[in-house]
Amino acid sequence: MSGRWILVDGYNVLHAWPRLRKLAGRSLDRQRQALIRVLAQYADQSGHRVTVVWDGYEAKHPPTPAEPAPTGTEIVFSESGKTADDVIERCVSQAAQPGQIQVVTSDRVEQDTVTSLGAQSLSAELFELEVNAALTELERLVRAHTRRRRAGVVGDFFEG
Repeated sequence: MSGRWILVDGYNVLHAWPRLRKLAGRSLDRQRQALIRVLAQYADQSGHRVTVVWDGYEAKHPPTPAEPAPTGTEIVFSESGKTADDVIERCVSQAAQPGQIQVVTSDRVEQDTVTSLGAQSLSAELFELEVNAALTELERLVRAHTRRRRAGVVGDFFEG
């Protein structure tokens, strides 16, 4: 796993990725699970640590994921009275190497805040492009591996 830590403002990304919302339907839980699956694949392909932070301040008991977080990802709900931004800012301010953190949010104020704390920021829209590129590369590698297996070629998966 790389030293890069991706902190994702979950609801901010869900609202910025309408295609994902359309695929997952109207259920907020299904939308969250769909985003988590995409980010788990991204984490697996990129080697980055990915933490998805959801606002939980409106509920006395924030929802818990139906399944454990996939390897390489972490799912966090803010405590009652706190926002995802609060959690993200605390993570950045307490990090030993905030420069290794990339916060994904399209909230300009939050981008400025985490940048002032030493982290990098990336809009949800640009992050979607990065995720799509990583998943396209993963798909290419899987297809190449499948072709080699069908042809009876034994070799390293990453040879091309």
